[in-house]
Amino acid sequence: MKKANICGLALCLLGTSSQLIAGNGSVYSRFGVGDIVTYSSSRTAAMGGAGVALLTDGYINSSNPATLSLLTRTQYSADFQYQGYGMNDGTESSFLNSGNIQSAMLAFPVYDKVKLAMAFGLTPFSQTAYNVRDAETEAGQDIIQIFDGKGGLSSAQVSFSLSPLQDFYLGATLHYIFGEFDYRQQLEYAGAGYFATDEDKIVSLEGFGYTLGGAFAGIDGALGLSKEKQLTVAATLFTGAAMDSKEQRIENFITSKETTSVAYGTAKLPLGIVLGLEYHPNEKLLFTGDAKFQQWGNYTYFGAHPSEIRNSSRFGVGTEFAPTLSLGESYFRQVTYRAGSYMNASYLALNGEQIKEYFVTAGIGIPLFFSPGSEARLNIGVEYGIRGTTSNGLQRDRITRLTISLSGSDTWFNPPEVE
Repeated sequence: MKKANICGLALCLLGTSSQLIAGNGSVYSRFGVGDIVTYSSSRTAAMGGAGVALLTDGYINSSNPATLSLLTRTQYSADFQYQGYGMNDGTESSFLNSGNIQSAMLAFPVYDKVKLAMAFGLTPFSQTAYNVRDAETEAGQDIIQIFDGKGGLSSAQVSFSLSPLQDFYLGATLHYIFGEFDYRQQLEYAGAGYFATDEDKIVSLEGFGYTLGGAFAGIDGALGLSKEKQLTVAATLFTGAAMDSKEQRIENFITSKETTSVAYGTAKLPLGIVLGLEYHPNEKLLFTGDAKFQQWGNYTYFGAHPSEIRNSSRFGVGTEFAPTLSLGESYFRQVTYRAGSYMNASYLALNGEQIKEYFVTAGIGIPLFFSPGSEARLNIGVEYGIRGTTSNGLQRDRITRLTISLSGSDTWFNPPEVE
């Protein structure tokens, strides 16, 4: 009997004539720690993902812990996201979609004198989801290779914020980052004398990291550029994380017997910074922009740096318009409108080509109910964009995302007023 080594025969998923079949995401998510999730809320998703400098009461800004200080009431949010991927590798095309709960957050003020506030939440960090079938001929034998992967990382986090000086805000978030990836490769043969082979690699990661944030409201007024405080500057620093890694391999070749090996090591998530601006010319209108840079060139897994991983950058801009802030106005005048765009130079460079994304975004905020002690709002964000290219043996993804978020506030847990 002839025994096949799946590692020796497996080809790269990109750069071959593969048939794309149903899965939950893009084949690009097989690299590194998967697709990095930059989502923070439906509000910012509709504004090009920009929001590090958004200083707003009644909104949990999970991208910058410093902004929590503006909260005057307990705030909660939960988000659902639908994703649709239209994929084309130049020879085959496929469409797939999925939907899942994206995040959940709870935040509240603690001590009004220094505007101390805190938040708890669970947010996605990355995701992997692909399923590809590849038909090849090797040594005269027809071979079907099946590659599929799933999993991702999540962040369970707690944040604190305070304002030591007027218009100056500081904050910090502790992240417990954890998750599991399941990468599977299978070979099926048409000819006699060959047996199907199967290799399953399960990777578990866990570790701690921090995000430090700061914001200064009204820097234009402080510098004498304006009589009003209309410009906010902000920045965050993700310290990176040293992750404990467990890699388990389950191999099944000629017989039904399995061989299992387990290895332990580390993965190093790299440093990242985000710089942001918010310009608020009046109460109804705001503009915001972010620039994000992360040193993925320093990423390592089991002490080695994958050759396809490089530094990443992302630039996003957005705007928001609220026709009225008065509860006495008509219902439709209380709807908030948003739009934006972003460009993301991802951490992947394949076949000499950096994988980039270009997106346009839009959305609305719909009031559900208001009362003296509580309120609720439904935020809807839509993103549409293109990732990658069909040149150089790569794949182009057309991606649509629809995010629906329920957010609201109430007087639960609020501290007594300081006299």
